[in-house]
Amino acid sequence: MGVIVREKCRGSGEYWIFVNHQGRRSSRKVGDRDKAEEAANIIRAKLVLNEHNLDAPRDEPLPTFAEYSQLWLADYVKNFCRQSTYERYCYVLKKKVVPRLGKLRLDQIKKRHVRDVLMFYFRQGLSKSSVSIIKDAISGVMGYAEEAELIPSNPAKGVTKRMNIHRRKKATIAQAFTLEETQVFLGKCQEYYPEHYAFFLTAFRTGMRLGELLALKWGDVDWHNHLLVVRRSYKNGRTSETKTGRERRVDMSAQVVEALQDLHARRKREAMRDGLGEVVPWIFHRKGSPIAQNSIRNYYKRTLRKAGLPDRRFHDIRHSYASQLLTLGQPVTYVKEQLGHSSINITVDIYGHLIPGSNRDAVNQLDSLAPATHLSAPSHKEKTATPEDCGQILFMVPKGRLELPHP
Repeated sequence: MGVIVREKCRGSGEYWIFVNHQGRRSSRKVGDRDKAEEAANIIRAKLVLNEHNLDAPRDEPLPTFAEYSQLWLADYVKNFCRQSTYERYCYVLKKKVVPRLGKLRLDQIKKRHVRDVLMFYFRQGLSKSSVSIIKDAISGVMGYAEEAELIPSNPAKGVTKRMNIHRRKKATIAQAFTLEETQVFLGKCQEYYPEHYAFFLTAFRTGMRLGELLALKWGDVDWHNHLLVVRRSYKNGRTSETKTGRERRVDMSAQVVEALQDLHARRKREAMRDGLGEVVPWIFHRKGSPIAQNSIRNYYKRTLRKAGLPDRRFHDIRHSYASQLLTLGQPVTYVKEQLGHSSINITVDIYGHLIPGSNRDAVNQLDSLAPATHLSAPSHKEKTATPEDCGQILFMVPKGRLELPHP
């Protein structure tokens, strides 16, 4: 038996009564807290006397965690999250959570159950980040049930905070290309893999993410204004929206424009040769479909080796683009827009140390507002202080302070 009074939306001032009794539940909005507590006491008394009659539709027991987790994945995660997120949660629930919580009904799962699952995997040697992902999966299912008013509260809330288990951000060190290294890389790419030269040139000159580059279509090219419109991303055979969910416009350099124009002309010749009515819409494709990420990464690694450059992540091309722009003195706001960061704080946090001399210029401006008082060494004509003079000076200084007069 359970009767809980809770403010359903924090700060709303509207209190609800949630009743769980013998596998059935009921909820009612009452009003303010005092009225809700008074009504809850009456309900508790009736439950003790077995006089409280819940609504007939509530006679059916609540679904198990395993059953409801499938509903959460299908209705929420698949429709509102990225494909990679959906696949990760599918794996975590199937392999880690359902074997331990799957048979319990939603109303049977308590905080201790969630804590025990997380502690079990933590003792098994999983990292704090991995344990946090398991907690997120459990919390997602139970939070979805809470929103559907199947349970009064989410038992997974606050568990990792009390256990001091938090997901740590990966401490990856960016290894940006210098301008010279960029030229060496592009030169070797043009020599050994000319069919991918336009792709890598666009990557180095726009700083776009790998998935965004692979998802580019010819309709995204604004030839007149020398712009690329970033509308989507491609990964694992699927297209999705950009990481921030917003479109953005990226400037094309003259070299990129020339390379893409040459590529478009080649695509037209290929379409005529193959008897196609029109050019394949994808700019970088293989047999009519965008190139797989792993495939383009293989060409990237091969080109690094051909160029004699140290191994780097593909994402370091993006860091190189931002670093080179900032080193050349471009405003951080421009770099932020080009990269598509959701906030300028992200750009400053990652690349702020590369802004050349910006702080130094700012503090130097203070000198022009207030001329400095320079301390000059005594000239040969001035009398040099004798030990006796120093003794008199020290004698005159108040206790606790030691100051020498300006010459």
